[in-house]
Amino acid sequence: MEFPASPSRARTFETPKPETGLAEWTSKIKAMQRQVDADEEAEQKRLEDEIAASRLARLRRSHGPGYGSRANVLDLCKWIFS
Repeated sequence: MEFPASPSRARTFETPKPETGLAEWTSKIKAMQRQVDADEEAEQKRLEDEIAASRLARLRRSHGPGYGSRANVLDLCKWIFS
């Protein structure tokens, strides 16, 4: 009497080595972290630029119409970014 081969013996699966899977996941996680860091850096820069522009606009409003001259703007930039 012949017995049919069991399904687990009839099929062969190539399973990746655990180290390979771990290395792949580590690589993906590091890539995602780099993207998150880049996004955070871009957002930080955007917020700093927005704050600087807001301060400049507030100073222009508080010092009257002549305060927006080129020389004064350069002075304000030195003050804002120092």
